[in-house]
Amino acid sequence: MFSSTPETSARIFPPTDEELPALSLWTFALGILALLTFGLTSVPAIICGHRAIADERQSNKGSLGRSVALTGLVIGYVGVALLATWIIVAAKLLAMP
Repeated sequence: MFSSTPETSARIFPPTDEELPALSLWTFALGILALLTFGLTSVPAIICGHRAIADERQSNKGSLGRSVALTGLVIGYVGVALLATWIIVAAKLLAMP
């Protein structure tokens, strides 16, 4: 009834030749880590994201790498907002008499 032969899975999910660039993956990973570390890795995520998008623009390859880089970049900017909020709250708590 169910078969896991390569012919069956190749028809359902055709193989793709597109490869994700490493910088796009780093951007996404650093963006996720920015949310988990209250924004500490958000600045590297933003730097890597802008460089990855610039590389994708120059190479004109696929849009998957650009999408992953853009997602990591947006999460990085959210991490900066989280870091700024964290710093403001910490400063107000420390300044209390």
